[in-house]
This record gives sequence, C-alpha cells and structure tokens, in this order.
Amino acid sequence: MEFNIGPRMVKTGLAVALTLMVTGLLDLKLEIVAAIAAVLAMQPSIMRSYTYIKEVVISNSVGVIFALLGAFLLGIHPLSVGAVVIISIAINIRLGLYKTVSLTVLTIITMMLGDDSGINFVYIFERLSLVAIGVLSAFVINVIVFPPDHQNILFGMIKKASEKTNFMLRVIPNKTMSIPQMKEENDEIDKQISEVKKYYDIIRDERNRLFIKNRQTFFRNIIIYKHMIEVLIKKQTLISHLEKNIKEVESIPSNKAFLIKKLVNEINVYSENIILLYENKIVLDRDLQKEIKAAMQVTINNLIDELQGSDFEKWTHVFPIANSIIELFFELDKLERFVRMKESKEKR
Repeated sequence: MEFNIGPRMVKTGLAVALTLMVTGLLDLKLEIVAAIAAVLAMQPSIMRSYTYIKEVVISNSVGVIFALLGAFLLGIHPLSVGAVVIISIAINIRLGLYKTVSLTVLTIITMMLGDDSGINFVYIFERLSLVAIGVLSAFVINVIVFPPDHQNILFGMIKKASEKTNFMLRVIPNKTMSIPQMKEENDEIDKQISEVKKYYDIIRDERNRLFIKNRQTFFRNIIIYKHMIEVLIKKQTLISHLEKNIKEVESIPSNKAFLIKKLVNEINVYSENIILLYENKIVLDRDLQKEIKAAMQVTINNLIDELQGSDFEKWTHVFPIANSIIELFFELDKLERFVRMKESKEKR
C-alpha cells in the first residue's frame, strides 16, 4: 500500500491548525465548526480559493437568512433545521453555487444550534466568525504554503498519459499484449486523460490571476496544453479503432495492413518528438521535418488509393483507422506549429 502525503494534505492540516489557533486566541466556542470549514474551503488552486470565498459570501448569506427565519418562525427543532437545509440547498443549486453547498449547510446548523442565551447579535456574529475564520485560514495557507506550479504539474500528467498511449500504439499493431492486460491499460489511459482534463480546467481558471509572473508565456502554454490534450484524445480514439479492427485488416489480402502499421509507427515517433521539442531536449530541423511529414502524407495518400474500389466490409474495418490516423496527424501538425512559435518567442 502506497502512503503518499501530498501538498494539499499538508496545507489542509496547516489550515486546520491555524484555524484552531485563531479560535483559541479569540476564545471562541465550537472551534470544530471552524476546523470543518477550513477543510471544506481548501481548494486546488489560489484562484479557485478566491472564487470560493466569493461564492461563500453569497451562499452563506442565503443560509443565514433562512436559518434565522427558520429559528424564529419554526423554532429550534430537528425538523425545522432539516427543512431550512433543504430550502437553502435548493436555492444554492438554483443559483449555481454547487461548490459551497456543504459549507452553507454547516453554517445553517451552526446558526440554529441555539444556546441558553438565545439568538442575538453577539450569537450571530460569533457563529459567522467561526465559518469565516476557517475559510480565510484555508485561503491564507493556500497562498503562502506550497503555491502550486500548475503548469509543471499539468505537463507532467500530459507526458505520463502520452507515454502510455505511445506504448499502446507500439504494441497493438504487433499484437504483443493479452486482452485482459489491454483492457487494464485502456482503463488507465481513460483515467489519466480524465484527470488531465480536470486539471486543465484548474489551470485555465488561473488565467484570471493578477499576479502571474509572465502572462504571455502562461497563455502560450495554455494553448499548447489544450492541443496536447486534443492529441491524447485522438490517440486514444486511434488505439480503440486499432484494437477493434487490426485483426480484420491483417486478413485482407492487400497492402493496407503494412501501410497502416507504417503510419502508426511514424505517427508515434512524431508525437514523441514534439514532446521532446517542447522540453527543449531535441532540435527538429524544419526542412527535415517537412520532408518527414510530406512522406507521411504520401503514405496516407497511398492508403487512400488502396481503399479505392474496396467493398463495404473492408471499408468498415480500414476507414475508422485511416480516419483516426489522418485526424491525429493534422492535430500533431498544429501542435508542432504552436510549440515552434513558443520556441521562437522565447529566443527573442
């Protein structure tokens, strides 16, 4: 069993510690409420923490209003608390405030847990302070402790997924992998691409941060990462079509299977070289690269010529693979252009 403590875990623990210290200094009761708020408020990025605080202000305002109305009109009763929670959740969802629903529920319960002194201004202020201290502690810790380098993290995830897809594109045409292992590898690719997409959404949110050091480089990388993800998706599609049809393609007495395997190999090398070019680990000669891509286009044209006059059954097996190869080739060509543009800008 792996035991891995990541930066977000550390930051969550520190946020809870800071929250308890502040509530202790202010001698506030129910400090556990503030600690829970800190855990709920910890976000994967600084920008999301900032956005979360803005949503908390709106959603908790709704929660406080209904909590007070419920307490005064329905009284402090488990059923009245439940009714207020239901209404507040419905309103928050209607307003699109999905992320702060849990914190709003916490606020409502905290507000409606009356004490002997009853609900007054001091009571309301103290209960709201608990939630505010937790949320603000999470934000402060997120800003000053281990500020995430999202670009490096995302590229690392893309590279890992790319290596996995490249591996699959090498072994599938040669049929050197068992079906159960192939399914396991495909599930891993699905998981990795899904995680990459989610993390891209996080880094895309960061474009609104005011304190990005080099905004132009940041935006160029955002575009490149978007196209890298498109390449991953198209490689995954090609893998799927190869798995389904390569056996039938090989049984066709023609040159199609050879051309497809040749193209898949060339596409794979092309994909690996673009990643290395982005990392500045290799230099791809532009003229030589044009010749290589021209040769690949010739091979694609030869495959299309081979398809001319084929019966419907052959088309159903060959066309999905050929179409995936062509789409992947043009997506890689676009990605290379963006990477070279970034390279030329950095040299200036």
